[in-house]
Amino acid sequence: MPIDKPKQGESREDYLKYCIPEEIKNGKESDVATAICISYYEKDKMSKITDTPSKVMASTIYNKKFRGINLLADAGEDPCWPGYTQYGTKDDGGREVPNCIPDEEE
Repeated sequence: MPIDKPKQGESREDYLKYCIPEEIKNGKESDVATAICISYYEKDKMSKITDTPSKVMASTIYNKKFRGINLLADAGEDPCWPGYTQYGTKDDGGREVPNCIPDEEE
């Protein structure tokens, strides 16, 4: 887990600058560390949304970005949930994260 949640008003880029190295130091591979930190930032941002339609849209977008990614995988472990297979990586705002595809979509 990162040292801190994002600070109020902190940009995503600033948060990732200290979160990713901390996750790597804790044994995560670079792409997994990146996915974890982006996930924490997005979840924190979602928690501040107050109206229901915006919450639903934010949740849908979040789930699409991170579906199938095992954010707690240790170095050398499969970065995808059971039932998903990694097919390379995908770009998420200039960062590479695992591209986990459901097995039935192969």
